[in-house]
Amino acid sequence: MLVRAARLEDLKDIHQLIMYYANQGALLPRTRESLAAHLPQLAVVYQGSTLAGVVALHRLEPSVSEVRSLAVDPAFQKQGIGEKLVRFAVKLAQEQGYHKVIAFTRQVGFFEHCGFYPVAHKSVPAKYFIDCVGCPMLAHCDETAMERVLLVPNVNPSVTAYPASSLT
Repeated sequence: MLVRAARLEDLKDIHQLIMYYANQGALLPRTRESLAAHLPQLAVVYQGSTLAGVVALHRLEPSVSEVRSLAVDPAFQKQGIGEKLVRFAVKLAQEQGYHKVIAFTRQVGFFEHCGFYPVAHKSVPAKYFIDCVGCPMLAHCDETAMERVLLVPNVNPSVTAYPASSLT
């Protein structure tokens, strides 16, 4: 199964899967309009004609992104699809120049397996001001803030930014 960018024709399936989990209280609900507006941030995995999973990579700050709306159809769980989607999102974040990826989750063990570690909620102020302030769970949030620091490409030490003569 290949992870690919979501397309307009995927919206109905994505919305149904996210709302399945939203109705259980596992994800925040998303409207089709909201999903359509954020389509470039979504990636999907299909098994045949059935949506197996979805993930979004959301920009929080110039150097911080968030894995969100991660959902795997119950029929496809325990097959590594969630991990594949998170790996895809992390790779995309790295390619786009982010230095950190965060996730707010109840699935701490899963995200630890994907290379994330728990952090204090207050260490992600952009998330608080963008999403948490309006969340109905704010007063009793049961999610753990997690982050994964990304590798920054190595700078070749033999290349200097300034001519040697300007350093004297």
